[in-house]
Amino acid sequence: MARKINHATLMDFVQKLRQATGGYSATPLLPATIEDTFHAVAINLVLTKLPSTPQSEPALTEYLARRLAAPWLRIDTTFRLLTICHVCGLTLDTKRVRSHLTACLIKDDSLDASYYVSKIAREILETEPQDFLGFKRPVALPARYAVDDVARYLAVKAMGDQRIEEAENLTEWLQRSQNGDGGFGFFPGTTSFIENSHAALAALSLLGARPVDLANARSFIISSQTGGGGFARSPGAAAFLDASWHGTASLRLLEEMERPASVLPEVSRQQSWLILSV
Repeated sequence: MARKINHATLMDFVQKLRQATGGYSATPLLPATIEDTFHAVAINLVLTKLPSTPQSEPALTEYLARRLAAPWLRIDTTFRLLTICHVCGLTLDTKRVRSHLTACLIKDDSLDASYYVSKIAREILETEPQDFLGFKRPVALPARYAVDDVARYLAVKAMGDQRIEEAENLTEWLQRSQNGDGGFGFFPGTTSFIENSHAALAALSLLGARPVDLANARSFIISSQTGGGGFARSPGAAAFLDASWHGTASLRLLEEMERPASVLPEVSRQQSWLILSV
């Protein structure tokens, strides 16, 4: 039986990447970034089930407030910033958020833009994504897609309560993307990486399906945890916060897939949104 991950060393790895500014960075010598801070906050919430608050994490709150006041960047970075601010209980200017989403969709009609706008609308503004997507053409997969594209496509469809006509074909395609080592490639026949495993598991979860080999999928993820506590993209590589988040989320998704149908899930709605974020 595969060993379990070491939560204590993982949390120690995360805390070593915390900067004096309150945010988190890829290495101790680099400045904090929104992306790394998102990964650290998400790991902490999923493992401890205790969200950071302005009272418990004043330095983190100050870091987020500074970033919130600055001009917002790409829509994926904005999603991560707004999500961790929401998780940590910071007040958001909803008018500014709405204007930003509308402006983003005017400039960008990609699947990624539709996905992140939909996530912000549903999970942060608590409104229907169609309020923003209504004037756009229907969301579609790129001509050549990878597992993360499929996960985002399915998420947008699910948030819009839209039927997925190609569900059977996508399920089979995702299952074929799993390799003999248990991990998933970008698409069938490509090398396994932990971010692909997270995306494929999220997509399968949205389809109500499972990998062909659940046990081996778990083994790949667990084998990617390094001696220092963090996760690498694949076994034997260096650990980073993004890979550590993908590993944490993947294991949480696998836990839910392994539950008998009669057993209720243990994740909160907020945790569920996080572990499905790719």
